[in-house]
Amino acid sequence: MIVNIAVCDDKQASLDIIQKELVKAANNLNITIETYLYMDGNEVVDLICNSKEDFDILFLDIDMPNISGLEVAKKIRNAGSDIILIFISAHEQYVFESIDYNPFKYIRKNKIEEEIEYSLKRAYKRISSENAKSIVVKTEDGEVRLKHTSIMYFEVYARRMSVFTNGNQKRNLVGRKTIKKLYSELNDEDFIQIHSGCIVNVKYIDEYSGHDITLDNGTKLIVSRPRIKEVKEAISSYWSRRV
Repeated sequence: MIVNIAVCDDKQASLDIIQKELVKAANNLNITIETYLYMDGNEVVDLICNSKEDFDILFLDIDMPNISGLEVAKKIRNAGSDIILIFISAHEQYVFESIDYNPFKYIRKNKIEEEIEYSLKRAYKRISSENAKSIVVKTEDGEVRLKHTSIMYFEVYARRMSVFTNGNQKRNLVGRKTIKKLYSELNDEDFIQIHSGCIVNVKYIDEYSGHDITLDNGTKLIVSRPRIKEVKEAISSYWSRRV
């Protein structure tokens, strides 16, 4: 497996150092990587938000002119990207602000040599784990294999089951598979059944209030009364695992 890594920093010298340390870390860990270097955060936003490149990890400097790393992170998260985001900064005061964008790690620039290998090792472990989880579904366009991480939710409406994936793509499923059977096949703690006709990937839940959940693309879904407690526990468990 090749891990595609984007690195964004407004200074060429910093890019060179980060790339050098990534190559060294990858060799030590026996990981194959491809690195892509950028000095303009707006270019990174365009590549990721418009699906022009498929990066696995983004190493992102925070303190940049024109557009800060925090603004880059905000734009790609708002676009629905779940890329592994690793902030790099010389200023530790940004740590708390960066939390809003679900960073995987925060690396101090004066500690790059010490911290980059550990960050790459952890990120690779998550990528490997997520790539191993997938499900094959029969759709109107034929059989499709979907990574669990790309699935936002399954929903039954008017006796038709559909799957919604990140990027707001909808596919109608064919066959007689029930929600109960599908939930069993997923066998993934990140999925929770919120009512008799809907299964949601907890990673895409942005807000929870009363009998409603709101996904990070703005979609609102109703939680049935008997499942409120279970859904709240699943959300809390997921968020605590990501801290």
